[in-house]
Amino acid sequence: MRADPHSYSDLDQARTESLSLELEVDFERRILLGRVRLRFTAPAVGTVDLDSRGLKIHRVVDEEGAGVGFGLDPTDPVLGERLRLELPSPTATLTIDYETGPNATGLMWLKPEQTDGGTHPFLLSQCQAIHARSLMPLQDTPRARITYQATIRVPAFATVVMSAAPGRVEPAGEGWRSFQFEMPQPIPPYLFALAVGELDWRDLGPRCRVYAEPGVVESAAWEFDDVERMLSTAEELFGPYRWDRYDFIVLPPSFPLGGMENPRMTFLTPTLLAGDRSLVGVLAHELAHSWTGNLVTNATNEDFWLNEGWTVWAERRILERLYGEEEAKQQAILGRMGLDRTLARRIEHGACTALTYSQQGLDPDGEFSTVPYEKGFLLITALERAVGRERFDRFVREYIDAFCFQSIDTDTFVDFARLHLDGLNGVDVGEWLHREGVPESAPAFCSDRLDGLIGLAEQGSPVSGADWSTTEKLVYLAHLPDEVDATAVASWLGLDGSANAELRSAWLALAVRTGVDGLEGQLDAFFDRVGRTKLLAPVLAEMGGRADLAALGQAAVARNAARWHSSTRGTLQRIATQFSA
Repeated sequence: MRADPHSYSDLDQARTESLSLELEVDFERRILLGRVRLRFTAPAVGTVDLDSRGLKIHRVVDEEGAGVGFGLDPTDPVLGERLRLELPSPTATLTIDYETGPNATGLMWLKPEQTDGGTHPFLLSQCQAIHARSLMPLQDTPRARITYQATIRVPAFATVVMSAAPGRVEPAGEGWRSFQFEMPQPIPPYLFALAVGELDWRDLGPRCRVYAEPGVVESAAWEFDDVERMLSTAEELFGPYRWDRYDFIVLPPSFPLGGMENPRMTFLTPTLLAGDRSLVGVLAHELAHSWTGNLVTNATNEDFWLNEGWTVWAERRILERLYGEEEAKQQAILGRMGLDRTLARRIEHGACTALTYSQQGLDPDGEFSTVPYEKGFLLITALERAVGRERFDRFVREYIDAFCFQSIDTDTFVDFARLHLDGLNGVDVGEWLHREGVPESAPAFCSDRLDGLIGLAEQGSPVSGADWSTTEKLVYLAHLPDEVDATAVASWLGLDGSANAELRSAWLALAVRTGVDGLEGQLDAFFDRVGRTKLLAPVLAEMGGRADLAALGQAAVARNAARWHSSTRGTLQRIATQFSA
């Protein structure tokens, strides 16, 4: 049953239920030396196909210790290599000795100078969507949920965190120590995660702890001090938190995303450390994934909107409860603005804008966009408005309880919603799911406050906006005419010296587009410090429109490519390549 276009796994051959992993982190060679034991739900025999990417397989044995024949297919540019095993007799477990490749797409190896401390190297993983196969051979599809145990051997300076419950820490030879972990709840493989480096931590409540490099941990603890209240609010809305603890880590700047919802250990970008708690909405999003995404998961990347559309909706419900209806409405309006830009860009390049479509042969990283997030959010909101909030809130809990710790496809969701929401109460779900663009009947959000700011922006007149919220400033920046003096705008909004990376990205894009001179130093510093795709891409795209900055942008991409995650590198290289087209 090869039901996932992005996996070689055939779940009719065998289905993994758990794995036990031993890893040694070799910073000098930039590889992991590994041994993984896969346990199946029932003894398997004959052919078993696993996913791998760039792995060097040393040995495979069955539960009796007998050798198992194996072969690696040629590399597919999207899927990696199929690892085909031939099991001569039934076995419930397989043990594979291997090592990762030096260019493993799911691993980021940082030199000491790329960290805040500057003394020790750092390792972090990013397995979504199909990069877990570069860390270990496995059935790398969300359909094959697993529990796992892990023992990680690292140099003595390092601390390890994982998307799992921590266990014992023990000496492991001179200059080494080992960390043990267990994940008792079944997760999709893309939620496997580890980070290794010089780390400190602060407790923020009975269930929440923040990790970061020693020089960052205090500011991180201050920025996210409200996390326990955020967690309790989410429980009030969506039901009990079922992952025991909600810890998170603020990573070095090369991390490509705003956050990654790895259960028990959310990964966050340091670009959220604005010094004013203005970007904590990202943490609300990753926390919401604990219900929508981690607990109820998309079966394949073709159903990605089930993770992200639901989670944007849940995030905004949390923000509404904590910070008021106006904040949630402003976030929705800002999201729709971003969605409209994405739709226009994807349509221009012939890319699909439906919520679910065939991705056979397509790279999930290349298909990543705001469409499943914001268009998915609008669909969930349309269903909520069709039946009323009170009924929909009951449905949310029914949905989560019915499919907790399962991976489902879009048809399963639609059938369940049709049954429990009065036949969808007039919402044309097929139009939302399968047609391009956004239906004309899509929910709208109104904010008199933002309408006023948009009017001011379109006039380009001076304003006193230093005390505006981040959302208000971003909306204002997005509506300024090309004739505006961007240097003056920075003063109007109090952006000079601001640590808010979202605003920095938006202003740099504006400054480049409106022809500000002397930006070279600021642009180089931004590209050399930031690793978040969302913030880098719009600035780089604007640089391509200026003859005096295009080469600078291409040089920045070439200079930083090695430190960026493969998804960031691929996105920015595609943009830079178009400069000379």
